[in-house]
Amino acid sequence: MSRILVTSCKGGVGKSTVSIGVATALAVMGRRVLLIDFDLGNRSLDLMLGMQDDIIYDIADLASGRCDSEDVVKVHPSYPNLAFICAPFRYDGDITEENFKTALEKLDETFEFDHIIVDTSGGAHESVSLSAPSCDSAIIVSSQSPIAIRAAEKSGMILDEYSIEEQFLVINGFDMGAEKRAGVLEMIDRTRTPLLGIVPMDVKLSVLNEEGKNIFDTKKCNSRTAFENIAKRLAGESVPLLRGFVGIKRDRILFR
Repeated sequence: MSRILVTSCKGGVGKSTVSIGVATALAVMGRRVLLIDFDLGNRSLDLMLGMQDDIIYDIADLASGRCDSEDVVKVHPSYPNLAFICAPFRYDGDITEENFKTALEKLDETFEFDHIIVDTSGGAHESVSLSAPSCDSAIIVSSQSPIAIRAAEKSGMILDEYSIEEQFLVINGFDMGAEKRAGVLEMIDRTRTPLLGIVPMDVKLSVLNEEGKNIFDTKKCNSRTAFENIAKRLAGESVPLLRGFVGIKRDRILFR
């Protein structure tokens, strides 16, 4: 089982969107996936997944011993391989590095997940320091803006402190028309992080998230293909960067 931290030192780059997209793609592939909302400042994944009415307990309840693993894990109604644990609505500081690690161990004992994806708060937040020691790899999410790139670089430095050697970069909301923004090679060079995938700018993604719907509920599109490619790479498959993308010139993205 792999434990994947999703992080960025900058808010608003689409961490939660990436977490849901990758988790769903892995689930559709047949992998058993647990997605944990660990945004201790402002939970949102329950709304984005359309599961807000299913929530009784949260990750703080499990970590603090107020419920059992079977009580807190909820299976997505449309994706049986995708399970979810919500963040607390009001965080009272009752999660520690130790009891979070113990909570994951309880989940290991009860379920046979192939992947646990932990979606953290934006910024260099407490949620990262609490969860990073229990994770073996990390996805750093960035946009093309210089501020986001600098934040991604800082995120890598923070993860180094927790000895997470397997770090990957996902460029979210990639705008092919933004000629003054950074290109892919520049971002890889600046962040010193291997590229896991590019998610092109797609207004539909934001609309679906607001409605509690999933990009995998819709017909094939480049953003959905991007998440499929990322999931396959996480599963160990060698996949060309833009395989399956429609209407995008490879040279324009890579070498600009």
